[in-house]
Amino acid sequence: MLNRRLLRIKVLQSLYAFFQSDSDDLGKAEQELFKSIELVYSLYIYLLLLCDEIINADRIDYEDASTKYFPTAEERNLDKRLFNSEFGKAIANNLRLKDTAKNRILTWQKDNELVRKLFLSIKRSETYQGYLKNAKMSEKDFVLQLLAQHLLENELVRSHIEEQNITWLDDFDFVCAIVYKQLQLFYQQKTLDLFELYKDAEDDKKFVKELFAKTILKSTEYDEIIAEKIKNWDMERLAVMDNLILKMAIAELINFENIPIKVTINEYIDISKDFSTPRSKQFINGVIDKIAIEFKANGKIVKTGRGLKEA
Repeated sequence: MLNRRLLRIKVLQSLYAFFQSDSDDLGKAEQELFKSIELVYSLYIYLLLLCDEIINADRIDYEDASTKYFPTAEERNLDKRLFNSEFGKAIANNLRLKDTAKNRILTWQKDNELVRKLFLSIKRSETYQGYLKNAKMSEKDFVLQLLAQHLLENELVRSHIEEQNITWLDDFDFVCAIVYKQLQLFYQQKTLDLFELYKDAEDDKKFVKELFAKTILKSTEYDEIIAEKIKNWDMERLAVMDNLILKMAIAELINFENIPIKVTINEYIDISKDFSTPRSKQFINGVIDKIAIEFKANGKIVKTGRGLKEA
């Protein structure tokens, strides 16, 4: 589920918190870092639970409509109901989702009013009403449109997520993309298999731990390297995020033999676009490139593995 880009971002955020605090407890900071990564998975489960709650609200609405004297044809159309869809049944019967949510103490039970508002908004939407009346629209297109338009892009959901956990807002767009991908895969494979938090738990955790620790423990040394490359620039004027991004890049260039130089440079340039100043992209690119060329020439960077020795 988590790619290396997001893991780097989590390290960057934790480094910022560490250097802004008065604490020098590396162990505690590392624990907080991994806790922040676990919270991304909790948000993923929480949003899937929301889908389940919306589907359950649809079931209740159908049952209420069935008690009416004169329900409309659309209200009585069981085949077009969310709770009777392939996805609705799959998520309602996903025991792993329920168990994971229970273990992480995640629930929407206290937010029934919000769920009801979201469902009514969906029910009144052109997408929902169009699906009830349009025999040509596939269930897949219907569910994906509802997810994108009424849950993942909904300001009520975004505000609620921020209220639940302020750090979730930073990860919201990423996790929304993961949930959307989950639905796409479901309609390809017809199974709702939850993603794992890490693609390779052992390797990814080692990467996070070493990148975080090396950047902190070698901070002074990396400051000297950076200062040498920006002699005409006052270090005190260097943006905090730019400084941290450069230190992380140096740590990665030196300590991770299996990551190509170009990958490291491109990753931190892209991260700077979202987490630093508008002009940081060119600055970060220039400094890292100079450092990489020098380190490669003097043997400080050694890349091993197939296709990496000449990186």
